[in-house]
Amino acid sequence: MAKSGSVSDPAADAVAYLMQSTEGWEPKDIPASSLTGDERQALEELATLYLEGRFPAAKASDVLKNGLPEDAAIRGDEEVFIGLAAAERDEVLLNYVGKKTIGKLACYGCHDIPGFEDAKPAGAALADWGRKDPSRIAFEQVAHFVMHDLAHGKEHAHGDEAAEDAHHGAADGHSGHGPDESADHAGTTGADSLGSAELAYRADDDSVHLSPESVDPDTGYFLEKLLGHEREGFLWQKLRQPRSYDYKKVENKSYNERYRMPQFPFDAKQREAVMTFVLGLVAEPPAPEFVYNPTPREQARLDGLVVAERFNCGGCHTLQMDRWDIAYEPETLGFPNDFNDYSFLRGHFTPKQVEQSLRKDAKGRLQTSLVGMPVLDPETGKPQFVDEDGIPVEPDEEDVVLHRPVMLWKDTLVDGEPRLVGGPSLFVPEDAIQAGKHYPAKGGELARLLFPVVIEDEREINPNVKPDDAWGWLPPPLVGEGTKVQSPWLHKFLLNPHPIRPAAVLRMPKFNLQSSQAAALTDYFASVDGADYPYVYDSRLDDSSLAEAETRYPEHLEGAMRIVTNNNYCVKCHLVGDYAPPGNPKALAPQLGRVHERLRPEYVYEWIANPKRFLPYTGMPVNIPHDKPVSQDLYVGDSEQQVGGLTDLLMHFDEFAKRQFSLDSYLPPPAGEAASVGQTGPQNVASATSIQIDSRVDN
Repeated sequence: MAKSGSVSDPAADAVAYLMQSTEGWEPKDIPASSLTGDERQALEELATLYLEGRFPAAKASDVLKNGLPEDAAIRGDEEVFIGLAAAERDEVLLNYVGKKTIGKLACYGCHDIPGFEDAKPAGAALADWGRKDPSRIAFEQVAHFVMHDLAHGKEHAHGDEAAEDAHHGAADGHSGHGPDESADHAGTTGADSLGSAELAYRADDDSVHLSPESVDPDTGYFLEKLLGHEREGFLWQKLRQPRSYDYKKVENKSYNERYRMPQFPFDAKQREAVMTFVLGLVAEPPAPEFVYNPTPREQARLDGLVVAERFNCGGCHTLQMDRWDIAYEPETLGFPNDFNDYSFLRGHFTPKQVEQSLRKDAKGRLQTSLVGMPVLDPETGKPQFVDEDGIPVEPDEEDVVLHRPVMLWKDTLVDGEPRLVGGPSLFVPEDAIQAGKHYPAKGGELARLLFPVVIEDEREINPNVKPDDAWGWLPPPLVGEGTKVQSPWLHKFLLNPHPIRPAAVLRMPKFNLQSSQAAALTDYFASVDGADYPYVYDSRLDDSSLAEAETRYPEHLEGAMRIVTNNNYCVKCHLVGDYAPPGNPKALAPQLGRVHERLRPEYVYEWIANPKRFLPYTGMPVNIPHDKPVSQDLYVGDSEQQVGGLTDLLMHFDEFAKRQFSLDSYLPPPAGEAASVGQTGPQNVASATSIQIDSRVDN
């Protein structure tokens, strides 16, 4: 809803935004409705060229002039010439030449083009190329060409212009023949980017004294293979200069018979990678010992990654956090805070890891890996720079030691001391980052793009908005999702998404996933996060576990509900049953009545203990500190017992609500009680779905 109170249609907004790109645009160089004389002559020459591939020259000329008779029995692209009329001649020729050109350039190899769904591949089959008999490979005169090329120190014998043309051809996506241009296929090749018929005489015929030993070892190896007419040599030159195989051949080829494979901008490493793949194609499966057999967990990761990439999950959500492998001067990343939390939230590192974190390199620097998010500038959305005191500065400011704030998402060691998730951001010196390596995050582009936008919008209502709160309104990172949610719930949610966070500015669309695709994504998150795979039933969800806890702690769930409904705690922000807290909608938190369906019990227990240990940017505070339990008037017990009580309540909320429900008011009273009911009137039903808020102040 807009600020004026009017309702906005998100689909219409998206269309209006996308159509802004055409504002002020006017078409230029619009082709005339009719062809000029020169254009018509060029069109007829091209049509003749293609017709002569189907008919003798005289017949082709006649078809171009008069068309084909109505009763002509002919199939293929030339059918358009049946009953050719003068009024539609230009249109027919344009369509004919266009279709033939698309076929010649094999545009359909990359693009989906109507009418070319069943077109044959433009290049030769590669399924068994790795063991193809070299005698069936057309080496032509390429050895002479390469020797001259190398002797003159040129990568491309025709200068930069030809190389640039070849590069543009590859960039346009025009695929051609594959690396096998055998004699069997020479008659089906097409345009030659190397120039014209002069190619046959481009290289001087003077003898060139060059041997494989006179060039660098890599080139010498492939040159020797080429001179010996071996597959490796042919493939090497085919990927370097594919149309060089027309050398001294084009004078015997028509325009449509020249090689058409584009020159892709491979470097030497990429070229050898393609060669390794093609030479390994032997039309038979590799030996079992060379077949990759992933573990079930790794296979789940691979299968899920296919689905995640297909539906662009990473477009909105971060699937993997940034990682910085830094080399820093000792004691330049600040000092850790004293650990003052539940023992089960303490960071765990082995003595070997601590020892390694204190080992200096040759320059006297320590190394560590930081996994997390860069703190972004709320105005620009770009990574923020600060000075030693954490005050934001511009990256080009002088006389300032630049630091980058990093919000940790994984515990690490700095100066041999643990730095835990949920603590203050680390101020990392820029020189420490430059001395190491940065691995960018995977996914989350839309969330980062919208970060400054939602902050700007919220400031119109709340000028004191905290920038970190904005992450709670955007598509959340899915790092740790496997250890957070229950697999059955995630599978169902992916098939039919519904709102979870009331403050979110976007809603996940329904992708109409198949059940198998949703299952693949569910298993993917469990596998990458090291969660039980497949999901193992948690005993804390069992009724017998709840009964045992209630035996040990009287009023176990009732006390927990008193904490939930106290104005100082959960209901201050969370939806609970039919209750919604008043105030800014951006401050609302997820519905607690559905936690038992969505989250894993262990996650809920640790989350209640300290939310920031699992979601560093969350605004949820630690409601039950480890050394300061809530009032005993609400729940009798220490902090861990109270956290356990809240966990049991949330994981058995449905059972607790059913206990509060009675059918008495819906059933007819016994005969002896009918009169008294008539005198006192109907009684209301007490139900847990109607939440009673406790306004007592917890001292």
